[in-house]
Amino acid sequence: MTVALGEATAILRDQDPIVLIDRKERTYLRTLRRGGRLSLRGGHIPCDDVIGLPEGSIVETPRGEPLLVLRPTYAQLIPNLPRRAQPIYPKDVGPILLWGDIGPGMRVVEVGIGPGALTMALLRAVGPGGQLTSYEVREDFATIARENVERYLGPSPQWTLRVGDAFAGIAERDVDRIVIDLAEPWRLLDRVAEALRPGGVLTGFIPTALQVKELVDGLRRHGGFAAIETLETMLRGWHVRDRSVRPEHRMVAHTGFLVFARRLAPGSALTPYTPYSSGEEDAAPTDAPPAPDDEGGDPPEGLADD
Repeated sequence: MTVALGEATAILRDQDPIVLIDRKERTYLRTLRRGGRLSLRGGHIPCDDVIGLPEGSIVETPRGEPLLVLRPTYAQLIPNLPRRAQPIYPKDVGPILLWGDIGPGMRVVEVGIGPGALTMALLRAVGPGGQLTSYEVREDFATIARENVERYLGPSPQWTLRVGDAFAGIAERDVDRIVIDLAEPWRLLDRVAEALRPGGVLTGFIPTALQVKELVDGLRRHGGFAAIETLETMLRGWHVRDRSVRPEHRMVAHTGFLVFARRLAPGSALTPYTPYSSGEEDAAPTDAPPAPDDEGGDPPEGLADD
């Protein structure tokens, strides 16, 4: 019998990471190992009973409790990663990849690796034709991240992990993007400026408003960066059951701020904007056209095309 490519891809195999989801939608991350057992909720399921099934199958615990079996999505995987450091969660990873403009074939440097959550997203984004170099000063963090990438993502020949202090120097040059997850990223700006190509994007992930102020002020003082943006994301799930449709009582609110900036070409400079000066140059001319829709919404209905 011929097996279609999509159907063959769906088959669960030895060493695959899986998630088991119970009727209360609780999620358990496990790894299939031939001859092994999946331990959860006081029972055991032989891995050999799961290996060979297609994703989306239902298995039962010895107590008869049904469990849905799937390979984990990135969003399911990250909160369950083995770790000693806090990961960057999926709600922040999405904006990092989009606002940070990280895509296939790019050369990216990551500073601060944690458990490797963002590392896996960056490797998926740059693809086999790109290159990712990660700097991590702590050997124990680097070891956990390496193990997580190998276990949950697989071979990644486009990845170089450097155990060392990026403050002592970034060896790479003319990279397309740099992502920093450190407490004091403003101290790294000279190193970043040396490594990042003109037009390249710097992304900083930082937890507090005071750190945001330090970083943005540092970027402006440095003179080698422009187009600075700061944002945060909040994620609110919804409870949808029968006639009950409402926001969840708990939400993933603040986890960190994201700061983005572009590298200026050598010799280029922008005059810092002083919003509270008393000069008339800050006032908009009376005949200026209407400002664009900063909210990003649809234009009002009923307007004729220009």
